[in-house]
Amino acid sequence: MHSNAVRESRRTQLLVLLVAAVFILVAAALAGLVAGSIATLTTTADDIDDQRALQATSGAVHALRKQMAATLRDNAYWDDAYAEVNAETRIDWIIENWASTSADYPLYDTAIVVDSRNLPVVAYRKGVPMNVPPSVFFDDFHILLDAARRARMSDEVPVYFARSSAGTELIGAAAIQPFGSAESLDPGRFYVLVFAKLITPAVVAEVSDSFAIAGLRLDLKPTTGRLAVALKCVSSKDIAFFTWPSVAPGTKSYEKVDGHLRAAGTVLILFLCAIGVAGGLTVRNLRKSERASRHRALHDPLTGLLNRAGLLENVATASDWARLNGKQLRLHFIDLDGFKAVNDAWGHAVGDALIVAVSHRLLDALPDDAFAARLGGDEFAAVTLEELGAEAIPSFGRRLQEALASLFDIDGRSIEIGCSIGVAVSERGAVETGELIRRADIALYRAKDLGRGITIDFDDSFDDDALKQAELESQLRATLLKGGISVVFQPLINARSGAVTGVEALARWRKEDGIAIPPDVFIPLAERAGMIDLLGMQVLTTSLNAATAWPALGVGVNISPLQLKNPRFVEEVEAALKAADFEARRLTIEVTEGVLISNPEQARRAIEGLKKIGVKVALDDFGSGFASIGSLRRFGFDRMKVDRSLVAALDVDQNAGAVLQATVALANALEIPVTAEGIETEQQATAVRLSGCDELQGYLFSRPVSADAVTALYCGAEAGGRASQTGR
Repeated sequence: MHSNAVRESRRTQLLVLLVAAVFILVAAALAGLVAGSIATLTTTADDIDDQRALQATSGAVHALRKQMAATLRDNAYWDDAYAEVNAETRIDWIIENWASTSADYPLYDTAIVVDSRNLPVVAYRKGVPMNVPPSVFFDDFHILLDAARRARMSDEVPVYFARSSAGTELIGAAAIQPFGSAESLDPGRFYVLVFAKLITPAVVAEVSDSFAIAGLRLDLKPTTGRLAVALKCVSSKDIAFFTWPSVAPGTKSYEKVDGHLRAAGTVLILFLCAIGVAGGLTVRNLRKSERASRHRALHDPLTGLLNRAGLLENVATASDWARLNGKQLRLHFIDLDGFKAVNDAWGHAVGDALIVAVSHRLLDALPDDAFAARLGGDEFAAVTLEELGAEAIPSFGRRLQEALASLFDIDGRSIEIGCSIGVAVSERGAVETGELIRRADIALYRAKDLGRGITIDFDDSFDDDALKQAELESQLRATLLKGGISVVFQPLINARSGAVTGVEALARWRKEDGIAIPPDVFIPLAERAGMIDLLGMQVLTTSLNAATAWPALGVGVNISPLQLKNPRFVEEVEAALKAADFEARRLTIEVTEGVLISNPEQARRAIEGLKKIGVKVALDDFGSGFASIGSLRRFGFDRMKVDRSLVAALDVDQNAGAVLQATVALANALEIPVTAEGIETEQQATAVRLSGCDELQGYLFSRPVSADAVTALYCGAEAGGRASQTGR
């Protein structure tokens, strides 16, 4: 029995040992699997954070270059700057506006302007003149200047990093040119503005804080054990590196639980539990880190809204949902009206605060199941999901425009803006994301073209219109190159004598197929396509050449507000007068009220220049807009032309006569003679005569006629005058 008990005990012991061994082997295997998994998770976490840091640092480099490019664009593509650097006082102006500010301006510490031969006109660093030529101080300086001259206004401003005598610098250059630069200007003759900023430890520290990159520093070459992003020069060479240590969140997380794992080693169950807990914590940390990195990648840092990448991803997801649930997706592209003026007047800090305030109102206006994004600058987007064919009343666009119509209070400033909205619809998610965005973009441009402050839904006809506009633009360009724009003339009648005292020149365009294109179509087209200067000068030259045959008649020529932005406009008018041997006093340039509001200082300079050479200036279409008494006094117009709408109202509005009399009385009080336009009946002619208008124009007297017809009319009047004198 004892032997049986011993054998039973031994069998039990063996079984226990076997179970223990198996348990230990299983535990070891599980521990090995868990350890391998933790190692993989740790490495993955480290890699994710490293990639996040690489993206953040690359983004920081991009942000530095973009900020410098924006600063150069604002300062170089500027009408006033172009005029000033081409003036005799250029050096004083450059020093006052750019060079002296290099002493303490946060975005640059070096300001250089070179002429068309790449010779420095002014070169300041930290507020004092440079004692070393820029081409010696900066590597690849001439290569950067060449890149600036090749860049068109629509291209990115060339901004790179460079080695200098002081260290590593952020440097960019842009050709100084008018904002609406004509294609006829030679880029090789432009002055070039160069800004540079030394990458100091303080700059590196600011980047480190702004983009959450711990331990960031500037090195001339990569350092072992540190992550790095190259800083490239204009020749695409690596001249320096931003480097920083890997944070290794996965490794640190593992180190935090390693002690617990060792302590639990004596008790297998506790050991396994500890591994499970540690694994769970690690996974949770990894997921949290991944969510944070993903959020940063898909959201705008200023407003917290989705960015462009986030919008694309969410639109794709929403399209799938709309497809499965039979809904329609409505994409709104939103552009703020008047934001650039806020930035120009009060700076980017106020502009950023305004953008944040707009984002809050945008979110408040969003319906349920909708989302919004900031696409950059003052552009936003919103996506709503609705029932098929639904038309929300009021629409989201209307609600947003009403929300933005209220004044914004930014740091004690009352700011008023609006927005234009383009909308594209995808029923059941059928429209591909890229195509949906294209349609919304086209609709937005249509909204801005129609006057801003409105919401426009995309229509298939917009594509047809775009093609037609492109074809019409090409035909207009070809016509202008051949000098094919014709001019007709409408007589101006003395209100007392009935004699013809002058003519107004009017542009006409008849295509090769015989179809006449109205001026209200081809003139805005020429403005958008950058051809208005060429069109305007052709009309002026043709008018002056024709009017040389009518020495007793004055000639009025309309100009576009965009022509006044050309700093050489007055010079070109003077050259045209000399070429035609035409007396300046016989020419009247007619401008509309809009130019007085959009850019009053520029308009004032141009008007003063015209009057200085003897040309008269008339305010056209008075009464159709917002010109004030102050404007009439300030600009010193030689004549005011009453808008045809005031004359037409005489037939339908009993108060129109009083309005017309008040308008003419205002001009007479300021000793400005008045022309009444659009007269079609004898009753209208009598009314405007009695109101005090000294000059009349309209179909009652003559439609616009050719130059030959005016010559015949003029010669007939001359002959009649001579006959009367002979008879006496």
